[in-house]
Amino acid sequence: MVMLEKILSNKWNPVVKLAKMLLPAFTNNFNGQVELLDDLNDHWCAAPHKKERNWFIERTHDLALKRRLRITFISGDVHAGGCGVLFSGRNVAPSKDHRFMLAVITSAIVNAPPPPAVITIVNRLARKKHRTLFYAHTRENMLPLFQYDLEDKKQSNKYIIGARNWCAAYIDESTGELHFDLHVEKSKGSGETKVYSMKTPRPQYGAANKQGV
Repeated sequence: MVMLEKILSNKWNPVVKLAKMLLPAFTNNFNGQVELLDDLNDHWCAAPHKKERNWFIERTHDLALKRRLRITFISGDVHAGGCGVLFSGRNVAPSKDHRFMLAVITSAIVNAPPPPAVITIVNRLARKKHRTLFYAHTRENMLPLFQYDLEDKKQSNKYIIGARNWCAAYIDESTGELHFDLHVEKSKGSGETKVYSMKTPRPQYGAANKQGV
């Protein structure tokens, strides 16, 4: 993601210069920056936010352990759908892992998604291992949630889907699991959606367990 930011923010990049000449909508009228760069800068993994983001995640891990909470992040405004997961860098069951947290990405429902080429690039970047929280005994990945597209066909872009969507969350009272259903619009304006589901287990840990590492 940071690499893509650097490419798009480089005004001397020949691809960016050519796109600006041929595609006026490629840049915004406010400051002449690449339009997509604005969305990338909103991303919580963007370079300007990385330090603050890591600090915040560490604090939420501490809070989850002390208060025996299951914390989930819900974010959006990138006009796409997906789900990341944070977890301990050890072989710990999610139910006993205070670092196990989902990061659900849901779109601003009225906004169109990025172009397919951009979605493909972001999916490729999502495959790489993220190491920014290794020092805090935390790993992070994107979930391959979209192995089948909106027409139930196998696809290679498994991590991010370029379609408008909304998310519904509910608790299964019988298990204590927290469920998240991502309702993804099959075609623009159709009102018909396909559901992709995620869930987090009831927390079975606590400060008394001393899972600090």
